[in-house]
Amino acid sequence: MRSMLTIAALSGVVLSGINLPVYAQQTGPAPVINIIRESIKEGRTTAHERVEADFAATFRKGNHPAHYVALEAMSGLNEAWFIEPMASFAANEEFEKASDKEPLKSALAMMDSRDGELRSSSHTIWAVYRPDISYHPEKFDGVKTRFVMAGTFRVRLGREADFTAGTKTYFGTMEKANIDECNLGYQVVAGAPAGTYLFFTPMLSMKEMDEEPARMQALQQAMGAENFSQFMKSAGDVIASIEDTLLEVKPGMSYAPQRYIDADPAFWKPKPAARPASAAAPETKPPEKKP
Repeated sequence: MRSMLTIAALSGVVLSGINLPVYAQQTGPAPVINIIRESIKEGRTTAHERVEADFAATFRKGNHPAHYVALEAMSGLNEAWFIEPMASFAANEEFEKASDKEPLKSALAMMDSRDGELRSSSHTIWAVYRPDISYHPEKFDGVKTRFVMAGTFRVRLGREADFTAGTKTYFGTMEKANIDECNLGYQVVAGAPAGTYLFFTPMLSMKEMDEEPARMQALQQAMGAENFSQFMKSAGDVIASIEDTLLEVKPGMSYAPQRYIDADPAFWKPKPAARPASAAAPETKPPEKKP
């Protein structure tokens, strides 16, 4: 894992290039995120976690300016997601310059070699924040996030305006139903087919998923059963596919910003990765009794 990631950054900032404040001091949805999805070989998850903990320690020791949060998939493929927030695309160039300095460069190369033995593949995605298709982004709190539901939407060519309008209608209905939730909308600009959107729903606990039936019932009541049914049917003409991935935040694999650690050290403070037990020492014969 070389570039990195998390769903945190500049509150209320869009890609305008005007006086962006320093990212590390801000909270809220990042204007740009870089996501690396690593597919892990069967039976190598624990070993991968150890390597990623060493990766994070290496960045921490080098005081690297880019931070990221690691998540492991609890559904679908055996994957690890690394999300790195950025104030802009230009910021990544500064991050790369920092990674190219010795001794960090050589240390990362060695770590990448170890990591590569545990991966079956990796996939990098770049996405930009879309405040117009987000729901209560001000409620996002990366420090308290423990689980994330990531929805991948693939929109049919030529229907992106309809998708935007439909998303606004859907979130407007959620507002009418007084649904207490946060959804961060991102549009993928590289690394996936055109028309790919990501929606992140951060959760403090998985018990929030138990409330989903009640939320859907509230939505139907707010929109009206017939209108809701028609809305969902028409969505099929706009959306080619939807895939939901449940992810768990892994603090030991993350290079979290210091403000996360200061706010909740019990969760975010890195702990030494567990190491496999050393090979058992050869048995020694008991001393022979003297006659």
